[in-house]
This record gives sequence, C-alpha cells and structure tokens, in this order.
Amino acid sequence: MAYVKYILKKLLQIVIITFLVSMLVFFSLRLNETSPLTVIIGNKQSTPELQQQYTEQFHLDEPLLRQYIIWLKCILSGDLGIDYVQKQPILNQIIDRIPVTIGLVIFSTILGTVMAILIGILAAMKRGTWIDSALSSLMLFLSSVPTFVMSILAILFLSKYVPGYSFIGTYSNFGEFMSRISVPGVIMAVGLVATLGRVTRSSMISQLQAPYIITAKAKGLNRMKQTFKHAFHNAVIPVLTVAGYMFAASIGSTVLIEQIFSLPGIGGMLVTGIQQNNYPIVQVLVLVMLISYLVMSFVVDILYAVVDPRIDIS
Repeated sequence: MAYVKYILKKLLQIVIITFLVSMLVFFSLRLNETSPLTVIIGNKQSTPELQQQYTEQFHLDEPLLRQYIIWLKCILSGDLGIDYVQKQPILNQIIDRIPVTIGLVIFSTILGTVMAILIGILAAMKRGTWIDSALSSLMLFLSSVPTFVMSILAILFLSKYVPGYSFIGTYSNFGEFMSRISVPGVIMAVGLVATLGRVTRSSMISQLQAPYIITAKAKGLNRMKQTFKHAFHNAVIPVLTVAGYMFAASIGSTVLIEQIFSLPGIGGMLVTGIQQNNYPIVQVLVLVMLISYLVMSFVVDILYAVVDPRIDIS
C-alpha cells in the first residue's frame, strides 16, 4: 500500500509540474514582440485574406488564456499541433528526429557509466597512490571543461587528422547513424565520467573500509572477490541512482551537442524553433524534454527502493 501511495504522489507531482511549466512557457513566448502572423506568413505576400485564414487556423483572434486552453486540450488528445514555418504536424517531425536524440543519450550513458565505474573502482583500489591522484585529477579536469569546448576541439582534431571521417550532418543507414553519434556521444560520456567516476570512487572507498570487508580479509578472500563480489555490490546503488538522474538530464544537454555537430535531433529542432520564433515547436519540445526528465527521475526513485531493500518507501 505504501508503494501505491508513493507512486500516486509522484505521478501527481509530475502532472502539477508539467501543467505549471506548460503555462509558463506558453505565456512567456507570447511576451515576444514578433507577431505570430509574421512568422506564419514568412516570405509570402501578405494579404488580408491570408492573414484572416491563418488567424482563424491558429486561433490568434482568441484571448491568450483561451488559446492556451485550446492548445492544452489538443496536447491531451494527442494532437501536438502544426508548426508556424513548415506548416507540418509537429508529431511527425519529432518522430523523424527523436531516434538521433535517443541514440545519442543511450550511447553516451552506457559508455560513460561503464568508463566511470571502472575508473572509480581503480581509483578506490589504488587509494593514496599516484594512480589515484592521476585519475582524480583527470576527473576534476574533465568536469571543469565545458562541453562546447571539447566539441570544438574534437571537430578541429578530426578535421585535421582524420579528414575522411564523416561525423556531422544527416545519415542514410545504421552505419552512418553510429558514425554521426559516436563523437558527440563520447563527448557527452566524458562529462558523465567526470561526475560519476568521483561518485563511484567515494562509494567504493566507503565500502572497502566497512567492517564486513575486514571480516572478508580475515577469512582469506582474495582482493578481487572482496572488491567486486562484496564491496561493489553495495557501492553500485548510489552510482546507479546518480547515473539514472544524469541519464534523465542528458536529454536536455543534447540541445548544444546536436547544434554543434549538425545532428537532426530534437535538440537542434528546439534551437531552430527558438531562432524562428516558432512557438508551437518550442512549447511542445520543452514539454517533451521536461516530461522525459520527470519520468526518468520517477523510475530511478522507484528502482532505488527496489534495488536497496533498506529503503523505506513510506
């Protein structure tokens, strides 16, 4: 029963936060001085008939609150609307672009988590040695370098030393898809390693100093069994929790990466929508990213209680 109450409480929080953010985004965009009709008509010759047509189609003659209610009803019914510039269904555009974003997030999270755990365990096992100092310094350095700086350096390096390697733009098959997301995925993974590696090291050091490890040593267990069979089993719980939250947050961090590497994902789509004052695109994509983060955070909270039976969900 406690699990049910907790889940319902978290779901209610997700609904409330999503509703409040949707209102904030919708009305904030309307503070822009650019008229929606200017964006919608674009380079076409503006006529009173055309203005009237688009005004009725996009409900621009309604009060703002009424526009928001109409938009919200459409969202709840699964209709994400039509964008101002291409006059195409937003849902179709998201379906076309979301594989890039999902692939980038999954690839970087898996790679970053594996690397971070290995580096963190090695640093903990070699605590106080030059290896620990070197790895800790490396993780601190990586965490201080902005993602866009690493991205620019990677592009300069590959352009000069690997001129035949195609790592930006669109793709036509799975091989090209992996080629496009590999470099930005590694860069995103580096940021994950910098944070998660230190969490792994700290957690492993705490477990390696626990009384049950001292008992294991007294029983003659070799160091590998002490580390991986006993210490890592308990140390991995906070590591996976942080990794889950970082996975959720990485959905938003793809915005910059996709823009730098010209990837056709929803992050680049969001930036383009902002530049073009394409309100429907921006509204929907902000909600998509927000809901993705909230749902992933919710899943991590539930899994944390499942993985660690010591957690009292109530």
